[in-house]
Amino acid sequence: MFQKSIELMEKTPQPVLKPQLPIRPYVCSTIKDFQEERDFLANNIFPQLNEMCNSRGTYFKAIDLRWPASEAHDPLCPNFRRQYCGMQSQQLKLCLDYINSSFPFFLCMLGQTYGEFLREDANFITTGTPDLPGLSKVEKNLYVAAHNGYPWVLENFTCSFTELEVIQAAFINDSQFQYYYFRTGAMLLKALEQEKGKVTCPQSRQKEYEKRRIGELKAKIISKGLPVRFYRDLHELGELVFKDWSTVIEKLYPAAVLPDNVDSEHNFERSYHEAFAAKCRKIFVLSKESKQVFDALEKFVMKDPQTETGKEESGGSLESILRIRPILPTKSILLLSGERGCGKSTLIASWVNSYRERNPDTLVVPYYIGSSCDRSDIMSVMHYFVTELQYKQFGTRIETDLINEDSKVWVFSLLVEIFLASISLKPCILVLDGIEELIGVYGISGQKAKDFSWLPPSISSNCKLIMSTVSSSISYKSLSARSDVKTVELAISSDENTVIRIFEQYLTVPHKNIFSYREKHNSRKKPCLSPLKVAILANEFQECRLYRNESECIQEYLEVLSIQELWELILKRWVEDYSWIIKPKKVMSTLPDTKGRLNGWVVDILCLLSVSHCGLTDHEILQLLDILGYKNHYKVTTSHWAAFRLATKQWIQEKPNGRLHFCHQSLRQAVEHKLLGVITPVRESSPYSFQNPMNCKKTNLHRILTQFFQRQSSFWRAYAELPWHLKMSGNWEELCNFLTNTKTLAIISQTTRPTFWIKLHLIHYWNVLAEAGCDTTGAYLSMVKKMITYKTYKIKERHTWTELNCKISDFATNEKCQLICFVARFLNYLGRTNDAEELFITAEDLLIKHDLESETLLKVQLSLGELYLEIGSLQKAFFFSQRAWVTWRQLTASGSYNLERLKQKGRVLHNLAKTISQGAVKENHLLENTVDLSKQLACSPYDFAMLRCTEGILKSLLGNFSIAKMKFQECLSIRKSLFGENHFLVGEIKEYLADLISGHKKTEKLQRKHAIEYYRGVISIKENMELLTNSFQIKKQLNISLSNVMCKLAGQLMKIDVSGQSEQEATGFLHRALDLRVTYLGPSHSSTAELLRLLREIERKSQNKGSLQIRSSSHESFKGILVQEKLSKRRLEYHRPQNISTLKSPLSSTAAKLQRAMSLDSYKVSEDSNTVSVLGKGQKGTRFITCSPTKEIMKQQSQNSVELWNCREESTLPKKEKDAPGKNPTFGSPENILKSPRERASSVASYNWSPQTSITGSLSAISSLEIPCRPQTSPENQLFQKSGRNTAFHKPFPPKRQQPDLRMLKKLSESNKQ
Repeated sequence: MFQKSIELMEKTPQPVLKPQLPIRPYVCSTIKDFQEERDFLANNIFPQLNEMCNSRGTYFKAIDLRWPASEAHDPLCPNFRRQYCGMQSQQLKLCLDYINSSFPFFLCMLGQTYGEFLREDANFITTGTPDLPGLSKVEKNLYVAAHNGYPWVLENFTCSFTELEVIQAAFINDSQFQYYYFRTGAMLLKALEQEKGKVTCPQSRQKEYEKRRIGELKAKIISKGLPVRFYRDLHELGELVFKDWSTVIEKLYPAAVLPDNVDSEHNFERSYHEAFAAKCRKIFVLSKESKQVFDALEKFVMKDPQTETGKEESGGSLESILRIRPILPTKSILLLSGERGCGKSTLIASWVNSYRERNPDTLVVPYYIGSSCDRSDIMSVMHYFVTELQYKQFGTRIETDLINEDSKVWVFSLLVEIFLASISLKPCILVLDGIEELIGVYGISGQKAKDFSWLPPSISSNCKLIMSTVSSSISYKSLSARSDVKTVELAISSDENTVIRIFEQYLTVPHKNIFSYREKHNSRKKPCLSPLKVAILANEFQECRLYRNESECIQEYLEVLSIQELWELILKRWVEDYSWIIKPKKVMSTLPDTKGRLNGWVVDILCLLSVSHCGLTDHEILQLLDILGYKNHYKVTTSHWAAFRLATKQWIQEKPNGRLHFCHQSLRQAVEHKLLGVITPVRESSPYSFQNPMNCKKTNLHRILTQFFQRQSSFWRAYAELPWHLKMSGNWEELCNFLTNTKTLAIISQTTRPTFWIKLHLIHYWNVLAEAGCDTTGAYLSMVKKMITYKTYKIKERHTWTELNCKISDFATNEKCQLICFVARFLNYLGRTNDAEELFITAEDLLIKHDLESETLLKVQLSLGELYLEIGSLQKAFFFSQRAWVTWRQLTASGSYNLERLKQKGRVLHNLAKTISQGAVKENHLLENTVDLSKQLACSPYDFAMLRCTEGILKSLLGNFSIAKMKFQECLSIRKSLFGENHFLVGEIKEYLADLISGHKKTEKLQRKHAIEYYRGVISIKENMELLTNSFQIKKQLNISLSNVMCKLAGQLMKIDVSGQSEQEATGFLHRALDLRVTYLGPSHSSTAELLRLLREIERKSQNKGSLQIRSSSHESFKGILVQEKLSKRRLEYHRPQNISTLKSPLSSTAAKLQRAMSLDSYKVSEDSNTVSVLGKGQKGTRFITCSPTKEIMKQQSQNSVELWNCREESTLPKKEKDAPGKNPTFGSPENILKSPRERASSVASYNWSPQTSITGSLSAISSLEIPCRPQTSPENQLFQKSGRNTAFHKPFPPKRQQPDLRMLKKLSESNKQ
């Protein structure tokens, strides 16, 4: 069924998610008389439109240029005069530039004024190059605009600036979305009254002229048929603007544009790469060198190297024919290298686009690390690839339900396994550009991320991996040494025509040949101009001419040899031409001045961008400048900022979410080295870098940004930046306060589906605090205690995110329980299993007390059931799985079904199948519910595999072992395709299959070998998982489970082969199992003593007899014990294989769980007619199983502290040991403390051991090795179950409950009777 659904999805065309461009209308009006309207729209209407855009995956930002009212003069700031003159002369040019950049959006407001203009009788020369200082402001603007791309303005020199803007937008560009708002009525009268009394006789004639010209402009707009609106007051203007532009948003980006199975955050990330690639393609120029690389890329992805080698050697001499050719390794990785700035990114972006157009059916997934400053860690990169590959294969993103609950999936090695499994799904091409910029996260060092030592020696033949890096990086040195890597170098073109074409690509103004700027008298050999250097020169040629002589500037730039030297010169020009310094007495501002370094607001902004985590928006930058002290006449207006942004638009680019970032690593390095003064890149800095005095400026910037983002109203914006700056400034206390803040927890815990990035960084900050010695656990528990014991507790409202800024009384019970569950999962992640259990139970009690049968209650009960499964308490797991089932039925009865609800049902059924007894399967219709649900979840591979596993368990319970094997194999195939070979979920199903195969009576030798391989794989997986758990209880469970698997593997090795080598290997596994049992169960445990007796007997017989006789005797006795056990068993029970994982951890084991459950003092489950059904096929007949009385519940709590594994059999150990367990003088002596586990077991066993039963051979003794809680999947697989020691399945006792539990049980009992 699952394969059919995959084929159906492949035939169905998948929606292509294109990057959604922002809506950025240019706001046009006369400057002086529309300030009130501009302020009203900016404060009231535009934020609403932005929120609407944010819900569609884009943003709304109006371009509203505000010009300084008058010239500012300060003797301490001589640069002010120059800045003012520069801004006054390029006002028109800036407006026209931003109209073009905001195309096709334009918003215009017109009244009765016409704006700044030249009269028709003005003596204006339209040709030549006049002396600008002697001209008026309007004339300067006309000449500057004409010589910088807008020559048509000289033909319309009598038009005002406002009319020239309208001409550019409406008549030249013909913008698609342009709206005009004409002032009438009250607003017009108000404006006229303000001007009344100010008008003299000559001015009145000018006013009449302006009215005529503005009337002609309005008539021209109306006659063209452009949308015109009339408004009388601000309220009416706001309604019209909101209606028009919300229609534009709805038309461009409908509400249902995103598929349900792709989260918006991932769509944003995809748009970053698409936008970055589009900009790279625009500036790409094909050269001879890039053409060679294109051909190399085509051959790499299209042809097999083995075939190519054969073609080259074919047709040669007889020697070449007879020679045995060596098998060459397949080249699955192509590494493109070259100098920084040689054009690798533009070439790759162009090739990817070209290849996609020519091969639309081939899956190509590019990732440009330079496209986003906050997604450059190796785990985010791999998660992006996995998400894309899973989506293309299954029509769904990676199943993050598993990641949400299970912290072990965050382990880097497991994510690598998922990545390797994903690239094996179907033929694909992965492109990773700029790998030298990779950084580490969550315990992964930056060096490990860059050297790719985590990548296996060979990857799937389905995948072709293309990477690019600079030739001097550690990535190049590491990857070029691999046998499966093909290296291709991109050389810098020396062709002058290519350089000229690149130069022209960036220019919109007339220019000379770039080589003509080189000084002829300088005979020094000139270096080759890289594409990056040519691009920088072209951009500077276009921008610096506004302030200085471009010829002298370009000549100076051409003299430098390196890119870093060139950036230092450009940074210096930016500061001199656009910035100014403030030096008043009281300045909050800025950063410590350092001699020899540049200063000013341009420097401050570049440094702030370099230390920010996710970039900064234009609005945030202007606010930060105000905080730094640029106020009053020092204020940086929107026009000043617009001029600087226009000059740097090629290098400081805007991401699709509106945040600015450095688009090239070379500029970031220059800023960090020249302006910030750091050696280690900011993103690779240690959290303790603030202790270095050399980083004082960087640390101060982190603190400024901390104060800024503490007062942000948007939580997710604060979450993206604030913890990062608290970490980098060493403010551990504030970081802990932020992460444990009730409002922070409330928002995160109430998020339906937190993204990978959110959870990854949350766990990262937890680890950072743990390394710093902060007690986050205590802070979380203290917060929960206040919530639970709340009476009249009030907290003063604060204005920072790092302080408790909300009242506990503001939270409803359901929200409180969501918080408690979040804290419980955190504690479980840290290994505080007992605390997590208590919090989960507390949350359920609160919900039941307030009769809240909500989604939260279902999640709590599911979490409790899975927690008990993971620590091996089957009885409690069964109890809470029943309660979760009842809650699920009540929720679905009152609400509608959705995909999430169906997945929860699958988890409940899976947990019940693991814990229910054999006799209760049929009457509770578990199998029928599972089969029906499988059809509904066929499109979700993770849940479909889980349900196939559930069906296999239930089929085994009913004795249909062939169908069970088929279901298990189908589940194994899906999980391997999702998670790889070494994932704990794959280990779980391998153990099910191994137990099923090895236990069948007619199992062939080949099948038994498969079982042995499965067992070996399970052992390897469990050994790896043991290193990943933080909880001692779970680690104990895992090691006991591992001991059982080793015993089973030893039995299968002796059964399939009687050679001495197999027996020796089996003995080795038994010794390892003994060590684990002594360590975790103690030397006096019954199974430890039995295992030790077996090993002694094997050693004794090996010494007294020949190896051949021993093997023969062992084989015959093995057959004898199988016959004995078969005759001794009248009623077959289902025996579950050890379960490696529940949803929350890979460390659980069903065998250990059953033993732990049976060690409790509980009563047996009666399977007669009095047993009440747990499930029902339909709505009718669904009843809750009868629970133990309240006294039994309270009694059970007192037994929870008893050691659950101390359950020795009376027939095995002497009476003395029973009466005084653990008081062995030999074991407690100092000598024995220093002994190994095996030696301690030997000393104890030699002290109190005496044979109780006759042993017919070595293999017969293995039947008593496994802990008796371990039932198997078939009657033949009773190898480890000693006759007479089977314990009947017990009815579960619930844990300690509070009084609300009784009310709930009573309510459920009454509803069942009805």
